[in-house]
Amino acid sequence: MVDCDPNPNLAESFGLSSNELQRFSADPALRRAGNTLALAREPELVEVGERLSLLGGPPSTSPLADAVARGIAGVLVAERFDHVVTDLGAGPELVRVAVGGVLNPARLCLVLTDGRPVSSMTAERIESACDHRQVKSLRILNRRGEAEAVADEVTGVIAAGGDV
Repeated sequence: MVDCDPNPNLAESFGLSSNELQRFSADPALRRAGNTLALAREPELVEVGERLSLLGGPPSTSPLADAVARGIAGVLVAERFDHVVTDLGAGPELVRVAVGGVLNPARLCLVLTDGRPVSSMTAERIESACDHRQVKSLRILNRRGEAEAVADEVTGVIAAGGDV
């Protein structure tokens, strides 16, 4: 799992503190490689369960840049894993900047929402970006306090190859 949210709090969903994780930012973690980027150092992946690792980190003074750097790192290490789940921030700036690159290799876009009106509007913005990239999207109700049930549902969708 890659936390590409400028407010990186995915670790908290697994009982960890984002502030205790190593920060991953573009400088010095990424380097130019011709017309693209490559890893200058390996991201620190924290095990959060059996066969489940997390690339996250604490908030910084440049949270959007760090979120984008984690997203790029996630794409660069994706081939090492069966599946990569990316937690995207839902702000309009992230949809414009980061979603495109992170979605390029994506097969499925899972959109978690708590069902509130503002959350639903945000989900629609993410789904629109997914549709624009021709990536199938699926909205899942994120039930507070039921992280295991949500994780089971997400895992089931991934195991089924994204078929609903």
